[in-house]
Amino acid sequence: MAVVDLRAETRAFGRARLRELALDETRAVALEQGWSAVRMGSIAKAIGISRQSLHAEFGTKDDLGDALVQRETSTFFEGIRELLEQHPGDLAGAVQHAGYYVLDVTQDNPLLQTILTRTPAHGDVSLLPLITTRGEPLIDRGVELFGAWVVGQWPSLSPADTRLMVESVVRLSLSHIVTSTKPAADAAADLARLACRCVGFPDPE
Repeated sequence: MAVVDLRAETRAFGRARLRELALDETRAVALEQGWSAVRMGSIAKAIGISRQSLHAEFGTKDDLGDALVQRETSTFFEGIRELLEQHPGDLAGAVQHAGYYVLDVTQDNPLLQTILTRTPAHGDVSLLPLITTRGEPLIDRGVELFGAWVVGQWPSLSPADTRLMVESVVRLSLSHIVTSTKPAADAAADLARLACRCVGFPDPE
């Protein structure tokens, strides 16, 4: 590798590492104190760079928030995708496993709760303007991800039944996030039972 290529690669690695450190610190502050407590200067100081460098990398505080939201949602949906793929041909197992993950991972993460439901979590409304005015409705992303997996596993299912099942499972999952009335394991089992009944599969044991 040429010296110039190596230097460029090193700079790219350093920049990616800088972004991750900044997002990690931003996430920690947002979770502990709320989005309103996030300050560009404080984030920069915490990770050992100048405020100007942080602005040069992300732009404004809202741009930093956008980057954090994108990372949180990408990680969340990638986790769901991986769990679904662990259960080929097993609708109940896939829904129960992924459903438990959804409810468990959001339980103590008000940031993710707000991103997914577009409602304030733990009374913190400071992130809402950023969430509600930018980005796609995440319910659509969940429906697309789950629906694609179902169609790939059971292509002969009625499209209408598939759509009803997928939308019902995704919407009920979000409802449980907003107003949880039972343990995550029990709610996930209910989601699996609902999914099976919507498409005429036997109830899970």
